[in-house]
Amino acid sequence: MSPTLVSRLSAFWRWLPFPEMTVLVLALFIIKEQFPFSNFPMYSNISDEADVVYVTNQNDEPLAMKALFKTSSGTAKKSFNTELKKLTNPQGRPSEEATPEELAQAGKTMLDMLVSRLEKPVVPQGTTALRFYRRTFKAGESGVGNKDALKLAEVTL
Repeated sequence: MSPTLVSRLSAFWRWLPFPEMTVLVLALFIIKEQFPFSNFPMYSNISDEADVVYVTNQNDEPLAMKALFKTSSGTAKKSFNTELKKLTNPQGRPSEEATPEELAQAGKTMLDMLVSRLEKPVVPQGTTALRFYRRTFKAGESGVGNKDALKLAEVTL
């Protein structure tokens, strides 16, 4: 490089109000949306479906999971999805394509795990069974609709 070009670049660098920020912006512009330079990679594609898992008694009345099992419905959903992936991924299928048998097996595993953590004094009187359900909600042009709840497992207390 010629001394004149170097002195001009040096002067330009000193003239920039935030030279490090400029370099960072240019680098991120070139890198684009690539992990780990993404702010929110988990939100890169938001699905129009969402599902929840919950536990009911024998009369299908929802029970408070935090009080009964010391875990939330969101944590139970993550554990359920992990169990489902263990069943579907060895065959190379995504968990969204799980068979009813695989869903039931993952549900049974989850309910057994939850029952092992059951806080007996908190169980509502008259509860003789626990059921593990999954319900899917879908956003569409007509608003939010939901599919019927799918009972995946049941255990007698």
